[in-house]
Amino acid sequence: MAALKESKPGVKLLVSGCLPQRYQHELEELFPEVDAFFFDREAARTAVEIGTFLGLGGHPCTRRYRLTPGHYAFLRISEGCDNRCSYCAIPLIKGPMQSRPLPAILEEAERLAAEGVQELIVVAQDTTRYGRDLDTPLRLHHLLASLQQVRGLRWIRLLYTHPAHWYDELIDTVVGLDKVVPYIDLPIQHISDPILQAMGRHSSRRQIEVLIEKLRRALPGLALRTSLIVGFPGEQARHFGELCAFVREMRFERLGVFCYSPEEGTPAGNWIGSVPEEEKQARMEEILTIQAEISLEHNQALIGRKLQVVVDEPGETEGTAVARTWWDAPEIDNTVVLDRPLPPGSWANVVCTRAEVYDLYGHVVDGYE
Repeated sequence: MAALKESKPGVKLLVSGCLPQRYQHELEELFPEVDAFFFDREAARTAVEIGTFLGLGGHPCTRRYRLTPGHYAFLRISEGCDNRCSYCAIPLIKGPMQSRPLPAILEEAERLAAEGVQELIVVAQDTTRYGRDLDTPLRLHHLLASLQQVRGLRWIRLLYTHPAHWYDELIDTVVGLDKVVPYIDLPIQHISDPILQAMGRHSSRRQIEVLIEKLRRALPGLALRTSLIVGFPGEQARHFGELCAFVREMRFERLGVFCYSPEEGTPAGNWIGSVPEEEKQARMEEILTIQAEISLEHNQALIGRKLQVVVDEPGETEGTAVARTWWDAPEIDNTVVLDRPLPPGSWANVVCTRAEVYDLYGHVVDGYE
C-alpha cells in the first residue's frame, strides 16, 4: 500500500484497527509512510474522524464494505469486554464492554437484509453480556426477539457466548425463535476447576455441565461448538487428562483447540509453570485426534438423511458446490460438497451420501431456491 501511495500523488495511507489502539506510538516509528492512525472505536465515529482528517467535513459514507459473500454477514452487537480472563489482551486493546443501542443494531440488520443477506451471525467479545451496561433493562434475548422480526432473514447464528452468562430467559428465547438456528458457540477453554480458576473464567466444571445439559435438553438436534486452550501455565498431566475425558464424554459436535500463547500485559503473561512448546503441541494433537473420531461418528450418522443447506461457493471440482447446514458457521465448521454447481446464496435440500471427518457429500433433491 505504501508503494501504491508513492505511485499516486495525493493518495493518503490511513490505518485503523485494534493494533494502533494499543501501539500507536510504536507503529508511528515503524511505519513513517502512514499518514495517520485511527483507533478501532465505534465504526461511525472512526469514519467521521477519518472524514475530518481528509477534509470531507466529517461526514463520509459510513456504509460497511463487506468481505463476506452476499448471503451472510456478521453483526457486531458490542465492543470491548469486562470479563478480564487472565490470558486475554482484548480488554487492554478494546477497553470495557460497550453495547450498541438496539435501534442502531436493528437498522444495520434491516439494511443488510435489504441488500440480500439471509444469515446474520451475531458476534461480540461476549454476546451473552449484551445490554448489561445500558441504562435500559435490555438483554440478549430482547435483541434476538427483535432480529426475528427482520424481513428477509432466514438464519440467525449466535457466536461467542460465555458459559457463565447464560440465563433461563435466553434459553427459552432461543428455543422459541425459528430463525435462531440450533447452533451454540460455547467456548469453555478448559474443564479442570484449578485451570478455570487460574484463567479467570468465572465458571466451574459443574456449572458448565449443568448448562450443557440444559441446552441439549431444550434444543434437540443442537450443534454445540466449543474451543479449548491447552498448555496454560500450571496445566499438569492430570488437568489435561481430565480435559480429554470430558471431550470424550460430552461429544461436542464442533470443537477447536489452541495452544496457550502469552500476551503482553496480561496477568498470565509472566506466570511460572509454563508448559514446553513440544508438550503443548502434543496435547493439542491428542485433543484433535479424539475430536476427529467423534466428528466422524456424528457425520456418519447423517448418511441417508435429508438436510437443508445454503451454498457458499463453487466447489474445487467442476460440477460441484460447497454448502453448509445450519449446524455450521462459515469458514470454521464443516461443509457439505454438493453434486451440482448451485450458485452461492441458493438454498437446497440434499440427501447425505457420504461422510468424512469434517465434510459431508450430498445429492441435491427437490431443486433449489
